[in-house]
Amino acid sequence: KQEAQRGWDVAKGAIASGLYSVVVLDELNPVLDLGLLDIDDVVRTLRRKPDYLEIIATGRSAPPALLEVADLHSEMKPQHYATSEIPGLTGIEIYTGDGKGKSTSALGKALQAIGIGISQDKSHRVMIIQWLKGGKGYTEDSAIAALRQSYPNLVDHQRCGRDAIVWRGQQQTIDYVEAERGWEIARTAIASGLYKTIILDELNPTVDLELLPEEPVVQALLRKPRDTEVIITGRCKNPPAYFQLASAHSEVFNHKHYAERGVELKRGVDF
Repeated sequence: KQEAQRGWDVAKGAIASGLYSVVVLDELNPVLDLGLLDIDDVVRTLRRKPDYLEIIATGRSAPPALLEVADLHSEMKPQHYATSEIPGLTGIEIYTGDGKGKSTSALGKALQAIGIGISQDKSHRVMIIQWLKGGKGYTEDSAIAALRQSYPNLVDHQRCGRDAIVWRGQQQTIDYVEAERGWEIARTAIASGLYKTIILDELNPTVDLELLPEEPVVQALLRKPRDTEVIITGRCKNPPAYFQLASAHSEVFNHKHYAERGVELKRGVDF
């Protein structure tokens, strides 16, 4: 309880300071669920936060009082398959669902990998490949560019697609060309053994839109090096066959989103 209160005192100071645009309260939910903090004090503080400040609370077992004050509530649930495991095949993670946080979760895994590369194993290189995200102005570009500048031997990044939303039934030739270009880079990266973590961001909707066939993805994952972690993100209407190969599959459910109430999305937070 003393440690929980010490952390909360720091958090309250950060919220009131005006120094931050985003404050992340990691694992606050289970701390409240365990009764280590006064939930009424937390809710009062959150209700009084500055309008510009984004507060993100994470963890299991969020109490109802916290969910009531939240503008956005995403829940990640594990998905399981009845098929038998393939011997020796591990290290495939998939994030799907309509909720917010899929690409963010994958980028969090990239930060973990980079941290290992910095402190322990200089070969722990990360490749981030993003589909359906052509053009410029994506918020994560600046963050990834900063990581690449600081750790040029640990991070590679490739973006593909045109600068537009691709709708089902309205695919253009360039969409297929760009999807295939990204897959050739991904396939080579997976087979190379040069990367410990490979993020295939928005691959799921790319396959779901039939811009790429799913069988080459299945074969590439079956043949990947054992110590290479592959993380695949994106929503999809029809789960592709490679979902059956996942060591971990989390689906993000959207319980509440402020955009549904007409609140404008924030640059630097939502896009």
